[in-house]
This record gives sequence, structure tokens and C-alpha cells, in this order.
Amino acid sequence: MEFYHLRSFVAVAQTGNLTQAAKRLYTTPPAISAHIKSLEAELATSLFTRSSKGMALTAKGQLLLTKAQVTLDSAVDLVNLAADNQHEIIGTFRLGNNLNVEQVRLAELAENLQENCPGISLAIQQQSSGKTLKDIRSQQLDGGYVFGEIPDDFMSIKVSEQIITTIAPLTFDVNQALTASALSQQPWIMMGEYCPFDDLLKAKLGKNIISVLKSSDDGTRLALVKKCFGLSFSTLEEARIAEKDNRVQVISALDFKAPLYFVVAKNRAKDPVVKALLQEIRILWHQHI
Repeated sequence: MEFYHLRSFVAVAQTGNLTQAAKRLYTTPPAISAHIKSLEAELATSLFTRSSKGMALTAKGQLLLTKAQVTLDSAVDLVNLAADNQHEIIGTFRLGNNLNVEQVRLAELAENLQENCPGISLAIQQQSSGKTLKDIRSQQLDGGYVFGEIPDDFMSIKVSEQIITTIAPLTFDVNQALTASALSQQPWIMMGEYCPFDDLLKAKLGKNIISVLKSSDDGTRLALVKKCFGLSFSTLEEARIAEKDNRVQVISALDFKAPLYFVVAKNRAKDPVVKALLQEIRILWHQHI
């Protein structure tokens, strides 16, 4: 039984799709399919049922998945323990992200990993800063980009500083909302309970904000603002692009600077995959090691 056959089996089981599994492992769908067929032949059993909707585990495949994951994790730990450099490390880094791909340079990070740490793949989850911190603590994520205060049990690298501004519908009369008092009377699309910006908004405007909708996704909030559901926060970079495209207008009365951090749990900072990612993040953002 080959190590990479197990990796392909687990990846397909988790994604339910050959194409997505191939992307996760930086290979091709035919290669993944060949690995699955070889494993099924060796085990003399069908692991998946195939349909137009994707691939679903059979009852036997479901039983084998847990053991396969344990075996794979043990093998990865053994390889990583013996690894002399980053190029030999194997694993998946589950990364929480709160901005768009360009703002956090995710494409560059992925390219650098392919070159310097080809055994490490990225699994990216788009969500708010607070949710990322919570998921890192529960080990559902390995690290991520966040705004706000960094708890003591986290290690952080400051990567940039963003200006946060207010966006409003094009029909909104900005001349009537140039003060915090006036803005507090307007409906707001907030970020959700896990976002530190909601607490900051309440600090600026008071706790009785009219919140009509909540979304941790920047694109969703932008679309809702455009449709005149209310005002919301956005990075100035994203807001200016939307303003140039005549989708929203920018209000600067509440502008503030927010440092952006990449964080991991302190108790996992020496994990080979986490340590390798921290090294790549420092290089990517020109931080001192």
C-alpha cells in the first residue's frame, strides 16, 4: 500500500470530488483516479460510489476512512519528525482568511509553498477574525489572518495595516451623515458576532445600532450596500474600487487604521507544518526572523 494512495483516498473522501482532491494535492484528476483504483484493487473492495454529483464513500469506505486518516497522520508525523528541512515536510495547513486573495497575497503564498515546501498544501476558509481565532483554538484551523486584539495564547506576525472606511449606497445623502451621531441613526449591515469591527462600531456609535443584516463576507456586504439595505465597513482599498465602479460611495467620518496579523496557536508553533508556514509568511511579508 502506497502512502500517496492513502492521501488521495482521504482527499477524495473529504471533498467528494476528483477535481477538488487533485487541487488540494497539486496533481491531476486522472492521477487521483488511478490512485483510488489501485487502492480498491489492493483491498479488493469498492471505496466509492461514482455519480454525476461526485464520489461518495461506500459503507466499507466509510469504515476504512478513520483508520486511513490515523495511518496517514502517523506517517506524516514520522516523516516530519525526521525531516531536515522545509522541503521534506508533508501536511495540510488549514488557513482562515478575512480579506480577498490579493490583499493577503494568497496566490504568492501558494506559489512559494510549491517551490519551498512542496509537501504542504493549503486549505483556505473564508471567515471573520473572531471565528478564525475560535477555530484555531479548537484545532479546526492551523492559523490565519485576523484583525483585532491578539489573545495571549496566540503567536502573531503583523503583516500590514489596513484603513477601514464606511460604504453607503449611491442614493444615500452623505451630507446628512457626516457625524457619528447622524450615522448612528442609519441602518447598518454588520459583520457578525465574531468580528472585532462590530465592537468598534458600537464603541463609536453606541450599542443601539440599527442592524438590518449580518455577514462576515466582504462581497456579500458590498452587494447588500449597493442594494440600499444599509451602511457597512470595508477596507479602503476595496471601497475605492467599488466607488470607482459606481457601486457604492465612501464616507470617511469613521475611518480608522487596523493592523492585520497572521496568527497561530503558541502551543503549536513548533509543529513542523506550522513552523514552515510561519517562515514562509515572514519571507512573504519581509518580516525579520
